[in-house]
Amino acid sequence: MQFSLSSHNAFCDYVKRFLATTLTAILLIGLAACLNPNVPHEPSPSEVAGNAAEANPGEAATSTETALANESAPPKESTGKTDTTTPGSAGVSGGATNASGAGDSLSSQQPSASLSEPVFVDRVIIELENTVVVKGTILDPNVAILPADASDKQFTISSSNENVLRQRYGYWTAVGGGTADLVATTANGTTGRITVRVIVYVESVSLGPRDMSMDRGDRATLAPVIFPSDATETSTQYSSSDESVVTVSGDGTMHAVGAGTAVVQCMIGGKSADCTVTVGVPVTGVTITVNRRTLEIGTQGSYTIQISPQDATDKTYSIDVSGSAITLMGEDEFSCNSSGEATINVTTSNGLTASQTITVIDLVAYADEVFRLTNAERAKAGIPALSSMTALTVTAVVRANETIRSFSHDRPDGRSCFTAFDENYVPYSVAGENIAMGQRTPTEVVNGWMNSQGHKENIMNAEFGHLGVGVALDSNGRLYWSQNFTD
Repeated sequence: MQFSLSSHNAFCDYVKRFLATTLTAILLIGLAACLNPNVPHEPSPSEVAGNAAEANPGEAATSTETALANESAPPKESTGKTDTTTPGSAGVSGGATNASGAGDSLSSQQPSASLSEPVFVDRVIIELENTVVVKGTILDPNVAILPADASDKQFTISSSNENVLRQRYGYWTAVGGGTADLVATTANGTTGRITVRVIVYVESVSLGPRDMSMDRGDRATLAPVIFPSDATETSTQYSSSDESVVTVSGDGTMHAVGAGTAVVQCMIGGKSADCTVTVGVPVTGVTITVNRRTLEIGTQGSYTIQISPQDATDKTYSIDVSGSAITLMGEDEFSCNSSGEATINVTTSNGLTASQTITVIDLVAYADEVFRLTNAERAKAGIPALSSMTALTVTAVVRANETIRSFSHDRPDGRSCFTAFDENYVPYSVAGENIAMGQRTPTEVVNGWMNSQGHKENIMNAEFGHLGVGVALDSNGRLYWSQNFTD
């Protein structure tokens, strides 16, 4: 009985010590929980980048899962997804982590995220190492989603102008000159953007024809062709090697100012092209002048052709004659072959024309016709016809030419017209003279005389039996007529 009692006391002591130890452990655990609350920490954008890099070191990032600190991997996909298993995780490169550090695992007693209130994205930051790039550059956009503990960090990246920035084979590439935005958009519609300017340098310039011809006073505008067509660095300069020949303005308009040749250069974006411009002075006028427009058959005449302006580049011309009254002789003369009219025609190299008509007169034939018409008038009145006398005809020719210098019945030296009869040994008892000027034909002059009382009396005088007729032509093509009568 004593042994049994001793054993019972030892068991009770053991139970008391166990209970005391257990209570002490519970109190310590509770105290530790009070001293170390599990409060989530929201990192800054730079911490987001650092934590993401630590979460999965060496792991390649996708195009929309790139952390700010991950600048080495180009984007590969158009959408992104961040780990939402652990509230407060800063990783955006696709790896799971938590606030306690890379590689920490979650306690089985930690509450599930699905039981927490969702955290919405309120800010998106998109960054590039360079926002001014040349065509062909591959871009590596870094995207940060804030706050760092957002529940849904998925996003897409788009371009505001795919002619400038476009995704090719999973990479964002500068494909053309100009400006465009890269826009990151999250599932709840929050966006961030960054503007990129793409530079395209000029590779070549051409001006079309390498040689041009212009006339003085003309204007023409150059139309340079740039390759590639989307070049952005297109500052343009024009210059002329000789501004006394051609000038060129800032918009490429050329002005031909003088005869000669000049080289016009167009420089765009450091590349140049040349155009050789030849300026000519066109013919603006042509005239032909003859020394006499009315000439006597058997004589010669001359003509002068004038091309204007004097400094015309091409003063060549062609010449031809219509009509058989004249024949060209050399460069500036012609001969009068037969009575009638002929026209000299001149045509310049640029199509301008001029002409001059020449009348060739047979003065002997005109005199014979006046003789015939005079006897016809006498015949109408029943008066005998007049006969010709060589000496009297010579006298009439002398007097016709003298009236060119002095239209009078007195000779140029003041003597009477009848002294010419004596000088040519014309016998006469009675004599008379009719003169006229300006009439163009024998018919016209005889009609004029018949309508003048004094002249008609000489024509119809029955005492006269002989007649000499003279016709002369002055330098202006005016005809002078004389009739000399004797018994």
